[in-house]
Amino acid sequence: MATPLAAIYLEARTAAGAGDTILADAAALEGTLTEACAVAERAWPGVTVDRDELVAFLARRANGSDLDHAAAVEVALALACARGERAALTAFEKAYLADVPAGLAHMKLDRSLIDDVIQDVRTKLLVAESGGAPRILEYAGQGKLRGLCQVMAARAALTRIRGGKKLAPDDGVAALAAAGDDPELAFLKAHYRDAFKTAFTATAADLDARDRNLLRLHHLGGVTLDQLAAMYGVHRATAVRWLADVRKRLLGGTRARLRATLSVSADELDSIMELIGSRLDASVRRLLDSAAAKG
Repeated sequence: MATPLAAIYLEARTAAGAGDTILADAAALEGTLTEACAVAERAWPGVTVDRDELVAFLARRANGSDLDHAAAVEVALALACARGERAALTAFEKAYLADVPAGLAHMKLDRSLIDDVIQDVRTKLLVAESGGAPRILEYAGQGKLRGLCQVMAARAALTRIRGGKKLAPDDGVAALAAAGDDPELAFLKAHYRDAFKTAFTATAADLDARDRNLLRLHHLGGVTLDQLAAMYGVHRATAVRWLADVRKRLLGGTRARLRATLSVSADELDSIMELIGSRLDASVRRLLDSAAAKG
């Protein structure tokens, strides 16, 4: 007799050290998990969805509320890809990699380079290294896989360009890639430069005078946190907290403005914001002079 999905889920959560008992009512949990598995099976006809494996993975990944159908759909395909199932690999190709050429169209790459880039993304996500699990399992279930594929493809393209591959003569991305930025920031500037600059500038302009001064001093003037604290007569921890708060509001305001102006999916926007967040200090130095200085 098959083990109930609810039992597998709860056992996996306990093993993972989860402290909550989400949907502890066995009947309700069983129904929720059964429906999530069924949705995944309908999403990927021809792909083997191992319900026990899927439920256990969701249990380990869940933060207490991550039993949504979209997560189950993404994880089910990732698990099948990790097993090397041909139907799953084909489905991944159609669902996630088929859009890569369109996402790179602005770079005017030749077809052979695009094919190489797609192979780079396949390898990074689907091929296990040193006996570990394929990296697709690290990202599946978070709703960011499609956007991640686009970002990884752009990074791979820029890396290959830097290695000697050339763009079409009339494209400006080569100059961006050669300007000293790392591939992630170069992609951001090339693909979302104008929208990001507009959103960031407007958000920075909304800051009060003190926050704009903090940004000018720290990011443009090279003033240390200890020096900022002394200038404002506060403890260093307070200066750290002020800057962290400004950073949070810059990211939040920029994200809200980008969401209102860009025609991108939520997962792609999340990927863009992760990229911005990881490179915010570099972005601030380039944009603050025109944004914060207006105050």
